[in-house]
Amino acid sequence: MTKKINYTDEPMKTGRVVKDFLPGPEGLTFRKERVLTLRLDEPTLAELKEVADHKGLGMSTLVRMWVRERLAGNSSV
Repeated sequence: MTKKINYTDEPMKTGRVVKDFLPGPEGLTFRKERVLTLRLDEPTLAELKEVADHKGLGMSTLVRMWVRERLAGNSSV
C-alpha cells in the first residue's frame, strides 16, 4: 500500500523566477520555404557528398549555404 499524503495549509516555497528566453510572437513566425528539384550526375553527387561529410553537413544544407553565399556576393547579376 502507498503512503498517505497529508495536505496542509502551509505557504508554499516559491522557486526562482527565470527570465523569459523565448522571442516575442513576431519572432516566432515560420519561414516559408519551397522545394526545388535539382538533377545532378553521379560524379557530382559523389563529390558533393564527400565535401558535405567533410564539413559535417547534409548535402542539401551545404547547397543551400552555397546558393545564399553566391546570391549575397553577386547582387548585380
